[in-house]
Amino acid sequence: MARRSKTDPHERCCIRPCFGQVGLLDWHATRPTRSGRDGPDMRKFAFILSLLLLLPIGAAVALPFLVPVGAIVAEVERQVEAATGRALTIKGRVDLSYFPSIAVTADQVHFAGIRQGEDLLAVEQLAVRLRLMPLLRGKAEVEKFVLTAPVIDLTVDKQGKPNWDVSLAAAPAPADHASPGFMSDLSLAEVEIVDGRMRYTDARTGMVREATDVDVTLSLPDLDGPLTLEAALLLNGTPIALDLGIEPVRPLLSGGKAGMALRVAGAGTGLDVKGQVERQGEAPLSLSGDLSLTVTSLADLIKVATGAVPSDLPVDDLTMTGKLSGTPSRLALAGLSAKAGDLTANGNLSVKLDGLRPALGGSLSLPKLELDRYLPAPAAADPAAPAPEVGPAGWSKERIDLSAMRSADLDMTLQLAGLLVKGVEVGATTLTLKLTDGRLNAGLADTALFGGTIGGKLTLDAGRQTNALAVLAHAKGVQAEPLLTRFAGFDKLSGATDANIDIRASGTNQQELVGSLNGGGNVLFLNGAVKGVNLAQIVRSAIGHGSAEPPQTDFAEMGGTFTLTDGIAATEDFHLLAPLLRVTGKGNVNLPSKRVDMRLTPKLVGSLEGQGTTRIDVDGITVPVRVRGSFDNLSWTPDLSSSVKAALKDPKKAQDALEKLKTKDGAKGLLKGLLGKKQ
Repeated sequence: MARRSKTDPHERCCIRPCFGQVGLLDWHATRPTRSGRDGPDMRKFAFILSLLLLLPIGAAVALPFLVPVGAIVAEVERQVEAATGRALTIKGRVDLSYFPSIAVTADQVHFAGIRQGEDLLAVEQLAVRLRLMPLLRGKAEVEKFVLTAPVIDLTVDKQGKPNWDVSLAAAPAPADHASPGFMSDLSLAEVEIVDGRMRYTDARTGMVREATDVDVTLSLPDLDGPLTLEAALLLNGTPIALDLGIEPVRPLLSGGKAGMALRVAGAGTGLDVKGQVERQGEAPLSLSGDLSLTVTSLADLIKVATGAVPSDLPVDDLTMTGKLSGTPSRLALAGLSAKAGDLTANGNLSVKLDGLRPALGGSLSLPKLELDRYLPAPAAADPAAPAPEVGPAGWSKERIDLSAMRSADLDMTLQLAGLLVKGVEVGATTLTLKLTDGRLNAGLADTALFGGTIGGKLTLDAGRQTNALAVLAHAKGVQAEPLLTRFAGFDKLSGATDANIDIRASGTNQQELVGSLNGGGNVLFLNGAVKGVNLAQIVRSAIGHGSAEPPQTDFAEMGGTFTLTDGIAATEDFHLLAPLLRVTGKGNVNLPSKRVDMRLTPKLVGSLEGQGTTRIDVDGITVPVRVRGSFDNLSWTPDLSSSVKAALKDPKKAQDALEKLKTKDGAKGLLKGLLGKKQ
């Protein structure tokens, strides 16, 4: 023992006291020599074996004396920041122990997010304990891993950069998961998250989602056994429970498949997925399996998903089944079969999760829909509620809120077997919907409606400051009377409609949209009638040959082209072709003020029956008619002053018209009409 008195002071104060506690080194050094089996070789072997057994224990006991805890913490913080570019800060107490288990308890652990932002991760307390001896054998047995009150703050800044995007400064080479080396086995006993909170904020859209009271328990006896995870949380104040099972786990480390079962319940919703999880090489995990979804309260589900409280939903329940496949960035559902109330749908759906917002896509086939059953009923008037503000002509000034269109993207194709809207049958059609960053492009294939077809495209842009609308549509052979009666409450016009329109508008309410209408088009009505006025009768009355006829102007063709400027539709080529009448006209329809100002010029052709059996040749006689007034109170009056002006400009033409009147009464009536005199 005397020869050890000259050892290094560091060894005397740190290493030797630790090993001396067991006394085995001194025992082997002073044990007497014996012959035979206990000769020098056996003594050497026993001594080496003792060293091998005691080395890890002694080192673990001695390490706290060799390296101060503060130095270990500082080195860990330095290495993390060097690798990620983010600061790891342990602000509270740190306790370390190495025997019989490696244990670390740290308070107030923070991992930085983006510059001048909230921490990506803040943990009130982190506690880890691993068994030492299994670790030396290549098996990690985690006795305890508990995060107490962690706060995870996920943020996307205005430039679209997420705070969890950590670029490693020097990423290590990918591990060979197939090689049976270090960490060939893993066991997780007590792994928990207690009273956690997670928040997601998108500075570009202002969207905020938060989960609170997050409690998670995870268990993994070994890599060949089942991994189970149970979680409970509050999402937007609604309790959500999650259960996940995966078995076995080992194939997912080296490339392979494992069975998987997932159950999510809450907000009136139950989701079950049974299938498998797969990993191929360095690719992210993927899953596939059978999905079953049952929703007993769509209102509760929408509230949890969007934060908004919906009202007057046409249905409140939903069931859905299909084949699910997915990766962390995309989910797809094939062979979908869904039912909401009495509405059924079949097809395929997918959702992308790696963009600025969720992007839903796919195609669905739907049977004939009685749409009236799913449209909200008109709200009952509330005497106590203030009436919505309206403009002078009754257009609403209430803001049209389309902000929900910016919460997700959409690329869908709907195959409809038909629609029933307000008692109107619409034929089978295909509807395409593409929504990107609040801009909707909708396309309607040619669709049977009221004896004809309609089709077109619509663009609706839910802008940050104002909304924008564009319509490009066409109609062929559509009967005007039932269409206008059903959807506009106007029953004064009949005939088959051929039309093409291209219009645009912008604004935040009805009044602004109507006042900004621009564009144009052409409209033609065939073989119909204008009810409420008989233009031929007006002309007959002007020339003294009025007769009792129904207030209706029949026509073979009526229409023209129009231009829209700031909500005012103007035409210069209106025309109407009737059996005894030709009408041309021009004027405008002021949509913002809901008023009409048109000048029509009817021209009689052929002859009219006078009183008795007298026939009057009236070919070429014209008597202009002025159409003026509000939409609900139009007046139709002869514009006799225009007739006088025309006669003064061309006396010969007026004389020719008079000569065509073969009766004295006819000529007298026409003169009196032109000069505005009473009989």
